[in-house]
Amino acid sequence: MTEPPSGLRQQARILPDRHIARALIVLALVVALAGCASTPPSASSPAPDAPQPVGALSQKAKREQQRAILKIRDQTLDQLFELKPSARAEFDQAAGYGVFEINGLNAVLAETHGRGVVLDKKNRAAYMLLARTDVGPGAELKPYRQVLMFGDPETLRRFMASGSPADTSSDPGITVYRLDIKGVSAQADWGARYFRDPDLN
Repeated sequence: MTEPPSGLRQQARILPDRHIARALIVLALVVALAGCASTPPSASSPAPDAPQPVGALSQKAKREQQRAILKIRDQTLDQLFELKPSARAEFDQAAGYGVFEINGLNAVLAETHGRGVVLDKKNRAAYMLLARTDVGPGAELKPYRQVLMFGDPETLRRFMASGSPADTSSDPGITVYRLDIKGVSAQADWGARYFRDPDLN
């Protein structure tokens, strides 16, 4: 039997080798694509467009708001001591104090009507919000500031921990001063509810 020429023998060996190589490449691609499709995204790497929590303050914004409240506190105490010098002795003897700024907002448009800070003798602060519960629809609140003097340490501790549901000025352990354009007065400030500010504490 006559053997084919050597060139034809080499071509016959090359053709199957090429087909096998192509088949292996295609098979490798199929396996790689299947692996990518079935691999779940890593739980430790969040999506780049993940939204930030709504309402969360940055540390910078938090500090700025705290500084603004403390500035109002200083201004209000200076005004109180100038208008009513006897209040300074009460302040010095108190277990703690609070200063609030009440906004002149329409009661329908705001769930909270003011904000402020309460401090004890060690200068520990609780930032708080104030809501008036004695205003009806359409009622106008004129801006004013309020200073609370706490004579009883336990009353102060409870107030700083959880605020007060209403009628704080009816508590005999708390003196309430109200400062507005007319001056200063020590009077009942009915219907005010106090609660801790979730963003600033």
